[in-house]
Amino acid sequence: MAKESNKKDPFSLEAEQAVLGGIFVDNEALTYIVKDVLVSGKDEFYDNRNRMIYQAMIELEKMGMRYDFATVCSHLESSTTSPDLWGGRSYLLKLVDAFPSSANLQDYAELVHNNYLKRRLLVSCNNIVEMTRNGEEVHDFVECVDYAENQLADLIKNRRTATFSQLSDVSNQILNKTRDMLTRMDFNDVVGLKTGFTKLDGYTQGFQPEQLIILAARPGGGKSAFALNIAKNIADRNPDSHVAFFSLEMAVEMVTTRLLANAATIDSKKIKSGRMTSQEFSKLETQIALMNNVNIHFSDESYVTVSDIKTMCRKLYQKHGLSLIVVDYLQLIDGSSDKKGSAQRNRQEEVASISRGLKLLARELKCPVLALSQLSRGVEQRKDNKITMADLRESGAIEQDADIILFLNKQDENSDVITLSIAKNREGENGVDIPLLFEKQYSKFSNVADNENPNSEQ
Repeated sequence: MAKESNKKDPFSLEAEQAVLGGIFVDNEALTYIVKDVLVSGKDEFYDNRNRMIYQAMIELEKMGMRYDFATVCSHLESSTTSPDLWGGRSYLLKLVDAFPSSANLQDYAELVHNNYLKRRLLVSCNNIVEMTRNGEEVHDFVECVDYAENQLADLIKNRRTATFSQLSDVSNQILNKTRDMLTRMDFNDVVGLKTGFTKLDGYTQGFQPEQLIILAARPGGGKSAFALNIAKNIADRNPDSHVAFFSLEMAVEMVTTRLLANAATIDSKKIKSGRMTSQEFSKLETQIALMNNVNIHFSDESYVTVSDIKTMCRKLYQKHGLSLIVVDYLQLIDGSSDKKGSAQRNRQEEVASISRGLKLLARELKCPVLALSQLSRGVEQRKDNKITMADLRESGAIEQDADIILFLNKQDENSDVITLSIAKNREGENGVDIPLLFEKQYSKFSNVADNENPNSEQ
């Protein structure tokens, strides 16, 4: 039977099960990830069933055997008196089925390890309290202090800390990565995801894993439409690409209407009203059929935290993988419940926490995050209304966390041309302006050719 959880004991059943399920999927993870984190072995598991299953895996590894469902089940059946002790075949199947991926295995192992250390700390503190209460003479106090110091020192020794990366190892990783890119690309290609906008891809080398990209514009300045264009272009180019699109301001039906207007080149007002020709309706039907192969996953929950976004993206990542995450927009994410004591935090601190959380998500899932951002009101009060990084609302942390910052500027209200400015580019050129054609009725952005006059009639 499983050990009954005491509410005072730090413990995560899901994390323990995720570790075991991840090892079933990837046996090598036991050696290269889990054992490196769970330094105290089976004792780090709180649930008795999980403890016994993990120990069986360790024993099978020592015997040079694989540890899959069949071998672990056979080993436990032959070495224990009752399957109830480890949950039986049904529990093992649950571990295999519920956790089909080894993604984020290190994070789950860290959580198991941290809970184990917290439980040990509770035991040590309770022992120190009892010893202190029962001590009567002066030398008992010295014993108590010595005991406390030894217990805490032992815990600190068992605490897993970050490790260094050797320069030679990282250099060889870069060499191998560069060699791989040379063999599969020409010199006109880009390293990251192609956004569909030629000059943007040229200056940034495409959106790359672990990047946080910020896109800002005035209200009604086209930032949602531009983000949707990028999401569609990336999903269109590769049928294996999956894009997560969080629309915190617009309902999914409204976003999809814009997407269809873009794809079919039909005024979105006609789609909403149904007032279109039979030829236009036929084009719409054709595009909807083609959309079956476009993997964009929408969420239009208006009240979400960074934790919610992380949870949803992790599930999508484990099921399909993720090429890009889009958040429209950053300031609408609720930051009040992501940290204890958050009621006392001001909005700037909340936005800093949100920005950092999105950057960490990009690093965790190894995919770029495109986050849209509001501007402060100061930009409307200047004669020169060109957007700068100082115009980002609650901008300090956003500037720091972002790898790329993009602004959409419209200088002439009578023109269909919008300027895309690269204000920050951590690994490339800054201060670049790129003209783009924006057909608002279709929510459609397109490249402007070098030899084309941006202000000429189309």
